[in-house]
Amino acid sequence: MRELGPLQIHLWQYSIGDPLDARPLAHALTLLNDAEKRRAAAFHFDKHRAAYTLSHAMLRLVLSQYALVRPEEWQFLAGPWGKLEIAAPALDTPLWFNLSHTDGFAVCVAGRVSQLGVDVENVNRKTSHDELAQRYFAAAEYDYLRNLPPHLQREAFFRIWTLKEAYIKAEGKGLSIPLASFSFRFSADHPAQVTFESSRESNPDHWSFYEFQPAPDYRISLAARNAGYASFHVERLDAAPLLNG
Repeated sequence: MRELGPLQIHLWQYSIGDPLDARPLAHALTLLNDAEKRRAAAFHFDKHRAAYTLSHAMLRLVLSQYALVRPEEWQFLAGPWGKLEIAAPALDTPLWFNLSHTDGFAVCVAGRVSQLGVDVENVNRKTSHDELAQRYFAAAEYDYLRNLPPHLQREAFFRIWTLKEAYIKAEGKGLSIPLASFSFRFSADHPAQVTFESSRESNPDHWSFYEFQPAPDYRISLAARNAGYASFHVERLDAAPLLNG
């Protein structure tokens, strides 16, 4: 089993690929429960069906890295706003996770902190980023976006979007949290520095954010409630060997 301390977060990445490799997909199907198989079968397009199947199988395989539990034996419970957590089997040490996938890529995070969220986006997917930003971003974020040179706006949009998604997923309350009720600010002197500001009860000092770009087309953001700790150590791991059997 892998060690996972209280200040560690493991970020597992999987490149789904196009065309799809049939072998990991066949293996993934053997790991899903009946409800997951029905959910996968309900997708209209093959690529969406495959992304769901592979990402949820990846989650099961990842969790089994930290406990003596077979991947197909994990049972999950959805919270009031849909966030999944482990229902069974009972573990001696709490284990928390979050999952995200987009066209061509899937990520899963595991840690000992309950408020943990991750989001991955394909920055080349078709979207009206200016319209979405105007509708959902805080005013300061929208102003920041509009003042950038046009060729930088799409990348900046997805940076803000993934940070927002990671945060609301970590909170576990989904879109019951208005996206404009909190905002991210970026330092010109330190491009990687993120400042979180909120009009909600959540204290920005209690949150840590991490950003990654595993390939030119993808952005990943991770949010974790730090409970007073200075920071977490985030280790990135490749899930392909797990899915390849």
